[in-house]
Amino acid sequence: MNFGIMLALCIAAWITAGHRYRFIHWKDVRKDNGIALNVWLNMLFFAITTLFLVKRFCDYFDAHTLNNLDRLISYSSLLLGLYFAAVASADAVGLSFDQSLLRRLLQPLLIFDLTILIVLYGLFLARIPNINYFTPRSLPEALFMLSAFSLAMIFCLFIGKIYLAYLPSEKSAVMHIRTMWFIVGSFSGSAYFITKIILAAGYFWPVLIFQKLVDISWFFLILTLLTHLSALLNNKLYLPLVVTSRRFQEWSMFKDLNYLVERFRQLCPEVALPSTNPSFLSFYLNSEYHLYRAVIAVMDGKTMLDDVLMEGALQGEPSLWEGDLLREAVRLKRALQAINPSGNFWEIAQEYRFVSKGLLQTMSSELNVEVT
Repeated sequence: MNFGIMLALCIAAWITAGHRYRFIHWKDVRKDNGIALNVWLNMLFFAITTLFLVKRFCDYFDAHTLNNLDRLISYSSLLLGLYFAAVASADAVGLSFDQSLLRRLLQPLLIFDLTILIVLYGLFLARIPNINYFTPRSLPEALFMLSAFSLAMIFCLFIGKIYLAYLPSEKSAVMHIRTMWFIVGSFSGSAYFITKIILAAGYFWPVLIFQKLVDISWFFLILTLLTHLSALLNNKLYLPLVVTSRRFQEWSMFKDLNYLVERFRQLCPEVALPSTNPSFLSFYLNSEYHLYRAVIAVMDGKTMLDDVLMEGALQGEPSLWEGDLLREAVRLKRALQAINPSGNFWEIAQEYRFVSKGLLQTMSSELNVEVT
């Protein structure tokens, strides 16, 4: 793995851990159920783990300490970091079932697993040369890796499950993105540990060992580290990302509304606003203005349809349209009649968007039938 990448991630992890330390109010640490403290402990052990991913540091550490002590420290800090992440997640957004499962099952598993790691290290790993390969070459090494990676995978799946269940209820745009980062990080971490479990199992089944799997594991490792760090950034750093994401959503809405706007421009040219067809950059800089024009054009066209067709029903066929245009006007009126523009702007725009997409899909289906 590139030394520069791992060093940068390690420095970022330690900076984030230092920044998170400021959020702990030691006098009132219990008022938030210890969430801030658990998040900081997660970041502290996470930073320790990333430190041992820097190969040059590991080489120096190995040369001045006991054999394979870096493995014991890094694996233990990994499990402790994931445990504190699970505790913080369960207390912050989890259900009572999650908290009970953590306390009754995962916590005893952690203690048991750490005991296994210490015993295996003391009896075997401290007596063998430093491990600098991916696949274990002895049974104690295999058990050491499998026990650590299996529990780590369970913790990641547990955290991912908590945030996946919580995501639909989150209304804040910033927290929604943060939650998605947690989900991606949790499941990419699970994928990483699965690849490590397969590599460790290669001791028993050598057919499982191949270089491509090592490359895949590095990919998931980098993805996990990046998403975990991103999820813990300050909310202010998320604002540009939230704004950009919102602009893309509004652009998609604007493009969907275009069909309805164009139909009204053809049927009611005197009431529809002139078309601007902005570029994405122009729309990005003034999205609400362009969306407002589109919605107003639809609302004015709907009002005119209602008035003209109402008069036509009383006096005979409307003189403004005939033939296909009249049928198109009636079709638009029927599609829009269920919409009551009494909500807020975004609700109205969303309803018109659904109608526009539905009409476009119907027209496409009719054209396909005619071609067939």
